[in-house]
Order: sequence, then structure tokens, then C-alpha cells
Amino acid sequence: SILKAIMIKRIIQNKMFPTALSILLTNSILLTLVLTSNAQQQQDPTKLNGGSIMAMAGENCVAVVVDKRFGSGPQMINISPRTVLTPHSRVMIGLVGLEGDVQSLSHDLSTHISAKMGRHLGFDFGETSREEGVGRHISPKSASTLLSHLLYSRRNGPYYVEPIVAGLEEVIEDLEEDTNFSADSSSIDDGTERGRIKRNTCRVKSYKPFLCAQDLIGAQSKSSAFVCSGAASKSLYGCAEALWRPNLTPEELLQVCGRAFLSALERDCLSGYGAVLYLMEGGKGIQEFDLSCRND
Repeated sequence: SILKAIMIKRIIQNKMFPTALSILLTNSILLTLVLTSNAQQQQDPTKLNGGSIMAMAGENCVAVVVDKRFGSGPQMINISPRTVLTPHSRVMIGLVGLEGDVQSLSHDLSTHISAKMGRHLGFDFGETSREEGVGRHISPKSASTLLSHLLYSRRNGPYYVEPIVAGLEEVIEDLEEDTNFSADSSSIDDGTERGRIKRNTCRVKSYKPFLCAQDLIGAQSKSSAFVCSGAASKSLYGCAEALWRPNLTPEELLQVCGRAFLSALERDCLSGYGAVLYLMEGGKGIQEFDLSCRND
């Protein structure tokens, strides 16, 4: 747009227009281009209320961070964290976009999950027996599929929401250990002891991070590193790619995720005013941290 204005200015000057007229025409053209660019940005409903969200994976842990700014375009309205649903301690669903659609989708998703509670092969929030087939936890993959189905069912009149699903999938591995022991000497003809090997099986539980970002109609984009959505998504992807590394411990993930998110907020005027970071660890639940940043 600026290059076009410069070219138009040179054309006007080459045609020997009066200086005052050329300046007036150039300024009016620049103002029109700036207003058109701002109008095109505000026409995107997902960016109207601002807001950004990012999820990052570590070793047996996941971090989700959201900002607190709620506005109407460049106008500031309120300071409160973005909507984050927690069906249980191993699944989190973050929603950013048009606030009315965020509330509607949050209600619909909560209703669908609650409708399956207590049913055979349904979901539950409590710890119940898996052998009975009742009261299982909804897995991150199932939550992502359910959310994608809800969004695609509204494809003709979509929710202007960009959700993120983050969680930990429980992985149980069977490890075999060999133990040597001696048999009874009476069972052996020559009186010598014969060694035997007994094989013991133990179960080891671990957690695999699950990250999935979706668009307006439920198209899924999964990653093993990080996913981002919202007004500052371009800056978030750049900062996260520069700072993330594999197998981060919970303490390292807390530092890296918070630093990447706050660095991206410095480059976007529609996000910021503080952030809330949720750290999810396998077997320990979810911890909440309040991050402070610039408020201008």
C-alpha cells in the first residue's frame, strides 16, 4: 500500500501538478489505504474481540497459556482470562474468537460431554472402575473429535471460534523382569542345585502429550510440539519455534512457554494485559500461574 502511494505521488509530480494539490492528493490516498487496511482487519470476526492462546508439550506434561485482554477491535473493554474448559485433570479445551460464539460453543460442548456421563461406555469426572465399562474419562483425542464434529455440523453458519485441545493420554506398558532362584536340591538326582528363571511382569504408567488446533469448521491440525490460535498466532508460532525444544521438564516448560507467550504479546496490540498459564502434569493435576506483562 505504501509503495502504491509513493508511485502515485511520483506520477502526480511528473505531470507538473501544483505542489499543494499533489500533497493533498497524496495524503488523501494514504489515508484511504490505511482506513481500508484497518477495516479489512476488523472484518475478521475471530479477531474482533482479540485474544490469543498457546499450548506446548513437554515430558509427561503440557502447558496452556491464555491472555486476559477482551476488546472490540482496538477498543479496550475488560480484563479477564479466556474461556478454558477442563472436563477433568488431563484434558483442557481453550476457546478464542467471537465471544458470543465462544460462550455458545462452550455450552454445547459441555452439554454433549455431560449427556454421556453415567451411561454405558460413557464419560465421567470421577474415578470409577474401568472393568465395569462405566465412568471412563474422556480422552484428549475423543474430546478433539467431538469438538470437530460440533464445529463441522455448523459449517453453513459456523462458530467464529478457533479452539485448541491439549491433554495427556495415559499409556500403560508391560515390562518383564527376570528373577533367578534356586530349586529344591531333593528334586535333582546328583544333589546339585539347578538355577531357575522366574519372569515377573509389572505395569508402568506414562503420559503422552496431545495437542490439536482447529479452525472454524473443525479441521484438525495436530502437533507434538506446540499449537497456537488467536490474534497473535503468527507471532506465537515464531517465538515458540525459536524457544521450544524436546523433552522439557515441567519447570523448564513453565519458563519456556511463559517467555514465548509474553514475547509474542509484545508484538500484537490486540492481545496482552496479563496472562494465565495452566501446567498439566501426569498424576498431579493442573496448576495455575498468573503472568504479568505490559498493559499498553
